[in-house]
Amino acid sequence: MAHIDIEILAPFAAKYMEGARLTPAERAEVLRVAQGFACKDSAAAAGVSPETIRARRKRIYRKIDVAGANEVISGLLALSLKMRASGRRPAAGRGAAAGDVALARRPVARPLQPQVRAAGSARVTRPRRPRLVG
Repeated sequence: MAHIDIEILAPFAAKYMEGARLTPAERAEVLRVAQGFACKDSAAAAGVSPETIRARRKRIYRKIDVAGANEVISGLLALSLKMRASGRRPAAGRGAAAGDVALARRPVARPLQPQVRAAGSARVTRPRRPRLVG
């Protein structure tokens, strides 16, 4: 799955979460949600169980008053577009010059390919649809 570069996302996420009383672990989870991580992937990255991530996401959604991950992503996108339209720029991340905001390239979907089971098995599973973030 394609992920948005964290250095591009972090300044917008910080501005989006301004005023929200989130723990450091919850703030890190918001970044992973915005990058498009599934619960299992996020759990592996954080070194906790997927159930912990599900509970953490529920707390985050309640604290920032959104229904789910889609609203988090759309809120971040709306904020970034408003900031870009008004000429305001978030604080620069690592490796960026002050005031610069790099734009993420839109991820390209991979062609669908059927997943074949073990050799000798004639059964073919349904192909997975690519998930685009950004």
